[in-house]
Amino acid sequence: MGIRYLNRFLEDNCLRDSIKKTHLSKLKNKVMVVDTSIYLYRFLSENLLIENMYSFISILKKYKIKPIFIFDGKPPSEKKELLQQRRAEKKKAEEKYIELNNLLLNQDNEDKKKIVNEMEKLKRTFVKINDEDVKRVKILMDAFGVNYYDAPGEADQLCGYLVKKNKAWGCISDDTDMFLYGCNYILRNINLLKHTCILYDKVSILKDLEMSENIFCEIMILSGTDYNIHSKTSLKETIRWYYKYLDYYYRCKKDNKIIPTFYTWLVQNTKYITDYNNLLKIYQIFNNDDLKEWDNMEIPDKKMDLLLINEIMKKC
Repeated sequence: MGIRYLNRFLEDNCLRDSIKKTHLSKLKNKVMVVDTSIYLYRFLSENLLIENMYSFISILKKYKIKPIFIFDGKPPSEKKELLQQRRAEKKKAEEKYIELNNLLLNQDNEDKKKIVNEMEKLKRTFVKINDEDVKRVKILMDAFGVNYYDAPGEADQLCGYLVKKNKAWGCISDDTDMFLYGCNYILRNINLLKHTCILYDKVSILKDLEMSENIFCEIMILSGTDYNIHSKTSLKETIRWYYKYLDYYYRCKKDNKIIPTFYTWLVQNTKYITDYNNLLKIYQIFNNDDLKEWDNMEIPDKKMDLLLINEIMKKC
């Protein structure tokens, strides 16, 4: 999910202080929005949905991190084709899983081990979250006294908005699209055993890259997101064009000439952008502030119900 090769690009071009492994204890008293679907799929693929969600919430509470879990609402029409593609890929993976399962009976132990490993990998790719799974998780969250909300659309969009409005300090998500939604701090790769995460400091990242936030967003959106899956562009190629644009930018500045935007320069001087209007539309999706009804959101303090938690966990 998100922008291909972005993580590698950031690791290769940013200082260690900008992207670093951090113990969760360092985030004491921080309010964090959580892109919940990431962890629903991850925990369900491990056949430990409630058990791992219990551990996840317990760890956050242990270090006095205050989570606000955001659930996905209705997906936008712009993602229709991507969702159809994902459903087709899941179906194909499930068919392959059944095929391998039928082969197991006639294999020796060594081959069985390889097949089982392959089946486990496939199983993670066709996990489906249903309403009952979400309901069970929300009951657990109520018992823990943590706050959760259903987004009107994509959860990551609301997560970014709440961070921009200072309702939260940062976001917990493995989706690289979060870098485009205005989050200054993003926690990825949460380790439930070691209680660590990778903390991305976007302000420092932009400083390392010598980019403004607008330019960073333009580059990443042009490089391909979940909203333009058929784009022929790539992060590597977009960066190459950006540095050519920078040369032009500084020449214009030196000569006191009018400087076009990066996208405008690309349209005028290259054939790299094939659908300018669609690109602007996608840019607006990531910069959409049409969530003003959340501006006055209050985050209530809720009590934890230990008896209910124990009852829930006994059923697992």
